[in-house]
Amino acid sequence: MEELVLSRRQRLAGNVTTGALVIAAGIILLLSGTGVIKADISVLAVPVLLAAIGLSLLFAAIIQRNTVSLWISFAFTVPSLVSFIAGFTETGYGELYPLYIAIPAIASFFTMLMSRNFRDHIKAVLFFGVTAALFALNSSGLVGWGVALPLIIVYVGLIIVYFAVASAKMETKEEEEDNA
Repeated sequence: MEELVLSRRQRLAGNVTTGALVIAAGIILLLSGTGVIKADISVLAVPVLLAAIGLSLLFAAIIQRNTVSLWISFAFTVPSLVSFIAGFTETGYGELYPLYIAIPAIASFFTMLMSRNFRDHIKAVLFFGVTAALFALNSSGLVGWGVALPLIIVYVGLIIVYFAVASAKMETKEEEEDNA
């Protein structure tokens, strides 16, 4: 694996951006705590802090071309978005929880675009995206658990069969290479 070497400018830009985002988060929370922003600080604190961390990682990833930081940034920005939506709209966590399941799919999708490593990321996008979509069928109210749960179980079975067949093919290929 290639070591990421950062220039002085990249380090400075990443650190200044992170510092600015932490300051912005603190100011937002201060304005909420003093009543300038009409939002309860107990509702605002978690999504603001998650957003500060996630956006810091996102900007650092862009500045430094760092795919690991990019992937991890979504582990903070998606929950931040979910918390904002749940805290400030009529939509609750009961409807939004499939977004948590989709975090690896979302992160892999955007990381794939930066890394150009499509094969591995597409697998994660498909696996977690389909899983989240199946749970979203229920959380959205489109179908009840009587339909969603059997679909999820069938999907898990399909994944098991896929990996069993793929593993057997790989073992056969390795055996053929060893015998050659």
